Amino acid sequence: MKQIIFFLLTSFVALTACNNNAKQDKTTSGTETGTTTNPPAETTLPATDMAKALEAMKNLPALSTDQLKAMLPETLLDMKRSGFSVNSGMGFGVAEADYKNEDDSKRFRVQIFDCAGAAGAAYYSMMYWGFNMEQEDDNGYKKTVTFNGNKAVESYEKNSDQYSLLFPASNRLLVQVEGDNTGLDAVKQAANSLNLKVN
Repeated sequence: MKQIIFFLLTSFVALTACNNNAKQDKTTSGTETGTTTNPPAETTLPATDMAKALEAMKNLPALSTDQLKAMLPETLLDMKRSGFSVNSGMGFGVAEADYKNEDDSKRFRVQIFDCAGAAGAAYYSMMYWGFNMEQEDDNGYKKTVTFNGNKAVESYEKNSDQYSLLFPASNRLLVQVEGDNTGLDAVKQAANSLNLKVN
């Protein structure tokens, strides 16, 4: 199973690299359930810069599980950590933790992906660099935005009142912060409170 995932991720990177100079003929398309548009050009790095960044990630040594765990604080905006896990089962390191308030009415989930190595760089390309669109329907939206000066992916699910923010850090990490019943501002505040420095 791991080999299949790795093959799919690396294939995606190869296809993306081959098509990075392709131009899209349409900038907006509509459907009955929602609209899809391309994001502003300033939210993405030039293809050559991103290709260099991905190549650099492939050559980075993986972070240890202790290093990843240290990025998960015991409390997040006064919410205590209710559980965490750290693993490298998909070929790159992943750390995640849940935070809840006392009556369980609000929750944060933090996921940190160490995108070192070939599999990590492929994941970075697919989940972050490869997302260049905006979509919205009755159930919510997903779009590229600017967060701390970098491109980020912001989404909202109306049914669960969940905001999510996916953003890069330390030239190797992808970080996703989700907030249930918290609002978008709290998600951004939680994201900014994380210590994502890599020694």
